[in-house]
Amino acid sequence: MDASRRELLAAAAAAIATVPAPEPARAQGRGQVRRIATEEGFSIPEIGAAAARLLATANDEPGYAAVRKAGYVPINVPDFPQRLTSLGELRLKHMDEAGIDAALLLIGSPGVQIFDGEQAVQLARLVNDRVTEACNANPRRLYALAALAPQQPEAAAKELERAVTRQGLKGGIINSHTKGEYLDERKFWPIFEAAVSLEVPIYIHPREPAPRMIEPFLPPAMLASATWGFAAETGLHAVRLIFAGVFDRFPKLKIVLGHLGEGLPFFMDRLDVRYSKEIVPARPRLQRKPSDYVLNNFVVTSSGMNWAPAIRFCQDVLGPEKVLFAADYPFEDPVAAVQTAEATPMTEEHRVLFFQRNAERVFKL
Repeated sequence: MDASRRELLAAAAAAIATVPAPEPARAQGRGQVRRIATEEGFSIPEIGAAAARLLATANDEPGYAAVRKAGYVPINVPDFPQRLTSLGELRLKHMDEAGIDAALLLIGSPGVQIFDGEQAVQLARLVNDRVTEACNANPRRLYALAALAPQQPEAAAKELERAVTRQGLKGGIINSHTKGEYLDERKFWPIFEAAVSLEVPIYIHPREPAPRMIEPFLPPAMLASATWGFAAETGLHAVRLIFAGVFDRFPKLKIVLGHLGEGLPFFMDRLDVRYSKEIVPARPRLQRKPSDYVLNNFVVTSSGMNWAPAIRFCQDVLGPEKVLFAADYPFEDPVAAVQTAEATPMTEEHRVLFFQRNAERVFKL
């Protein structure tokens, strides 16, 4: 480990040691900062109906099928289905109660990744049309990312262009693997080419682990979803992008990860050390250290991870300009998300970056 990296990690450890336990913070009384939540999920009834039909006829999504069969519900609130599909009054009511001024909407897991080709393309287009209507009805309160169907990469690239240039959406959302395939495979790179050309980020959001790795996550422990499987799956996806040389090919590509980077910030030094020591002839040689790509090509949001020590660690090792607030509604309690995030010790300058300015810059709000 070089001296600068040691100093950085030592400073992070010292800062975290001083963080007190979170105390309740105001949800109302927003002050001068404009709170923008940057990973706020939604779905549309057509996605739910199509998913039900798929599960009745196909068996190539074992993770998703197992989670549904287990009766998994992300949060114990009676109106969760209404929260998920609301793109108007109910969502705005809960944002107001939490003191959230604006939300960046994205199609929730597994999005359109579970469907075959043309159906996925059509559903992605429908999702984008529907959420655009909601954003137009509530400007400055609601923004959105475009659902994309990697099953047809060229069509996905064209849909990203349509959504950004004609509908005003702020980037693309892909719910991790698509039927066990990852975006480091070259056939998917037209999506990255479009994102770089449009100067918008791609948000890689979690879903259940791929069919080839799902078995250990299934019952009785049932860890395929948010408790552990989501981070394992999406963290793997991010590391694959780095080690496949995606960012050497697309140095200006920006990837957004939720949940404070799916573990990636914590592993930066480990990735560098092992990359420098291991002999792996089949692995592409990178132009830079793995951690350099984390620092240059990724930003993270605090969705589902509004815990002071973790937020502070990410701000220290990534930089305060790389960490964005998210409430992860409707999968988390937005009031609690704001309270715990506000209780995180940080300077007022960093607080404004965290809640507002970083989101405005990354997503061009």
